[in-house]
Amino acid sequence: MKAEQIIKIMESHYPLSCQEDWDHCGLQAGNIYTEVNKIMIGLDADLQTLQEAIDAGCQMLITHHPFLFNTLTLDTKTPVGRFIEKAIKHNIVVYSAHTSLDKISMNRWLMEALGCLNIEDADESNITKKGVLPDTMGMYEFLDYVKKAFNIPSVNYAGKVKEVSTVGICGGSGGDLIDEVAPQVDAYVTGDLKYHSGLKASDYNILLVDVGHHVEVIMVHKLKELLEKEIDCEIVEATSPGYFKGY
Repeated sequence: MKAEQIIKIMESHYPLSCQEDWDHCGLQAGNIYTEVNKIMIGLDADLQTLQEAIDAGCQMLITHHPFLFNTLTLDTKTPVGRFIEKAIKHNIVVYSAHTSLDKISMNRWLMEALGCLNIEDADESNITKKGVLPDTMGMYEFLDYVKKAFNIPSVNYAGKVKEVSTVGICGGSGGDLIDEVAPQVDAYVTGDLKYHSGLKASDYNILLVDVGHHVEVIMVHKLKELLEKEIDCEIVEATSPGYFKGY
């Protein structure tokens, strides 16, 4: 199967027209006419994941996070330059679906992991989602529930509420959307929150929960399941371990 055909299938689910203006979804590196027998899916387009794809004998790497955002000067002494050099050398096609996937699937998958019902868009860009928990929970019960749902050892939080029933979520960095989402929910779950975002928890009388960026790793298995129904080649999952560890 040609990479071009796989890209068409990806874009039938996640059109490039859905990405944010600042984003760079789509082909990152490689030849679209490459014959693909094995695909790796990973969260990040980084050197570690690329090496995994090479070692596994893959011809294509599909990721959520792209490595190209800004104007590029190809310097092979930089990580991005080495990534491109290695992808070309090993004839690996690299494709990323970032905010296009965020709008259509990512935050819905995260809401489903929390068991939320009545899921709908929560901001004008259609990235964040909101929904209702199957049962109303106390604040600390909800925090434990989030940790278990996303298999993470801890969360950071700000604010204090008696109960949580309605939840908003934005995988990745959703601090910029607090003002839109907060008036609609009891708790807003996102990642990469800045210190002063915590002030808004009291401003809006909600619970802000920072689960980190890595919960988006849910897309690896979910996208694999989706593509296996439509693509006749082997698909494997990258380890996608995340960059930060607790100590």
